[in-house]
Amino acid sequence: MKTYIKTLLIGSFVGAGLMHTSCSDILDKKPIDYFSQESYWGSKTEFEGFITAMSQMFRANYPANILFYAGEQRAGGFEQATIDGSGIYNSSVIQNIYDESNNYQFTNFAGYPGFIANLNELIYRCNNTDVLDEETKNGLLGIAYGWRAYSFFQIYRMYGGAVLRLEPDVTLGIYDPTQLYMARSTAEETLTQIKSDIQTSLDYFNSTDYVFNSSTKDYYWSKAATEMLAGEVYLWSGKVTTDDHTATPADVATAATYFNNVINNYGYELMDDYFEVWTTSHNSESIYSICYTSENDGVYYSYPPYYTMWARITGTAYNNYWSTQDKEGWGHVKGVANRFGNWYDTATGTSATFDIWNNCNFGPMRIQYKNALYFQYDEDDSRIDMFYPLWKLTEEESEGDVKYLDDFDPKAHDLFGVFVCKFRPKRISSSDYYAFANDMPIYRLALAYMYAAECANYAGDNATVEKYINAIRKRAYGDKWDESKHGYTAGSFAENENAIMREKDKEFIMEGQRWWDLRRLTVVKDGTQRDHFVFQPQGCIGYGLDPVANPWMIDINGNPIETDVSVLNGTTQDEHLLLWPLDEDLLGSDSALKDQQNPGYVKKEEDKD
Repeated sequence: MKTYIKTLLIGSFVGAGLMHTSCSDILDKKPIDYFSQESYWGSKTEFEGFITAMSQMFRANYPANILFYAGEQRAGGFEQATIDGSGIYNSSVIQNIYDESNNYQFTNFAGYPGFIANLNELIYRCNNTDVLDEETKNGLLGIAYGWRAYSFFQIYRMYGGAVLRLEPDVTLGIYDPTQLYMARSTAEETLTQIKSDIQTSLDYFNSTDYVFNSSTKDYYWSKAATEMLAGEVYLWSGKVTTDDHTATPADVATAATYFNNVINNYGYELMDDYFEVWTTSHNSESIYSICYTSENDGVYYSYPPYYTMWARITGTAYNNYWSTQDKEGWGHVKGVANRFGNWYDTATGTSATFDIWNNCNFGPMRIQYKNALYFQYDEDDSRIDMFYPLWKLTEEESEGDVKYLDDFDPKAHDLFGVFVCKFRPKRISSSDYYAFANDMPIYRLALAYMYAAECANYAGDNATVEKYINAIRKRAYGDKWDESKHGYTAGSFAENENAIMREKDKEFIMEGQRWWDLRRLTVVKDGTQRDHFVFQPQGCIGYGLDPVANPWMIDINGNPIETDVSVLNGTTQDEHLLLWPLDEDLLGSDSALKDQQNPGYVKKEEDKD
């Protein structure tokens, strides 16, 4: 009997390394419709093809989880209603309702073990081949260990202890499922492994000049990506206690070293215009991004832009509410394509037909940001152009079919809500439709700046806090930048942490940062778990606003916006929600995991036997 093992490399992976067993006592030839363990891994081209396939697997399965569902949707920034009346998406997640039976959000550690399994095989193959030159081998191992550390870190932040499977067991001939059962390691053991993988990745990168696909290198893991990850890991390790890991303050200084390396050693620069980040592939700010701009494979980003835009098929918002106005009338928004089909050029004061919204055909709007987020911006900040606000007309205005008001004052009209279009659609070549053909950044330079500011705040270095916050603001305000008016002047530790939170809310909306910021930023340096913003009023999306003095600051429901309601309620009953529950299918399928649910999660009574 001859056994062959197949690793799919067509288009993209769809799970963990997929295995196929074939028995034959007669045929001696290898099948031609799949790669066997003997026939694959036979050249440098095949090793590099595996990296391409891994990138496609990552693109297909993980960005939505990383950028949005895990990092933002549960972070207190969303309404429990939508402008156009569509049903809310993931309402239980928005409310932080979790249990192992029905509301666990993700299965099987968010799917990362499948990605890790393929990385384990790559590491094994690199270490057991003679077809790679040393430069290539070291470069590929640098990628593999960095990617694996990244995957384990996502599990660590979400669940605490991970199943630390570090060998390609099936590739090594272990097929008995009972021999593959493996319990979770502790959080401390998991963090130690992550740090070890990071150092191994850097060691390999430091021993080679190899760069994978240099012309599109930001689409693949790199040394700069490993250093960004290292900074994240050590900053989290230094400030956040997780199960048996106690926050280790000295790690914050280590994190700062890595962020400074990224900022100073790779030639990255902030884009001059904020929106160029979303319309320019391989831009000067991109450290590690997911490719959705290639028209060759027709894969475009759909989450979360698809669910935050107006549903043309309902027409509700279009028929009943108007947007901002100018001398041409209503429905024109400062120099950007707006949802009513016109483009207004602020430089010339003219508008023209722009048919984007006739061709996008979005589905129902399912996710609505709170009005409070819009109120955090001021009119000089270019990032406010992400929002298309809708104000309620007065009864008199509505009856008169008003198109323009000379004395229009948005503060005198109730804000019904805002649509968000951070990622700008474009027309696809040789077609009549638009798509969100935007690369999705996992790491970009602006993020390194904000992390560096956080490390500086921890070290009591107010000058550096100001330097990096104001660098982000200066880009956002552009020609309107006035440091005396818009610049940040550092204050106390808690004030600086709050400034970082507010700036990140505005800069990284829809990039999946907010939940992790809530978990890490704190009102007391080296305080308790309950001092983190997730339990504090500083975590409220409307914190710092004054709806009493500004009664126009209202939610969709017409009530004053909330300014001091924490995301989690601050009682010990909520503390277990800092980590996700393991789903009951996972617990029931692996005997080594059956009693390893995260503390605080139990089956509902009706689910118990």
